[in-house]
Amino acid sequence: LNACPVYKNIGGHTYNTTYSGPIGSIITPHFKGMKDFKHLSYASSLCGKCTEVCPVKIDIHKMLLLNRRDAAEQHDNTRTEKLGWTIWRTGMLKRSRMDIMSGKIKNFFLKNLFRKIWGKYRSMPEIAPKSFAKLWEEKNKDSTGE
Repeated sequence: LNACPVYKNIGGHTYNTTYSGPIGSIITPHFKGMKDFKHLSYASSLCGKCTEVCPVKIDIHKMLLLNRRDAAEQHDNTRTEKLGWTIWRTGMLKRSRMDIMSGKIKNFFLKNLFRKIWGKYRSMPEIAPKSFAKLWEEKNKDSTGE
């Protein structure tokens, strides 16, 4: 269990299941239903450390990927999750879209749209008032004298 960087940082109580850690992330969705426990398969960085230290050589990170595939094939996502992925996709397709809103507005949306998904025991990270791209642009304007 302690080889997993995610488990080391968040601990076992956040899994809220009988079996915690990487093995729990694999088997719980099959015991209790993919719909309610698919998120556990995403509680991994897929670094492979769990597979590396497994005494019986279970290919844990591959099994987590298979769980993720199975969850995606079920198309059983909430409206909030669909909205989140749509917003993420839109922002990732064109970088400048990420800077349309200020950090304050982004923080408002994060806190109100993703509070439930993020969990009641964790606090949302704060987005800086200005993005790195904006700061870089300002720095270069100052140095070139524009």
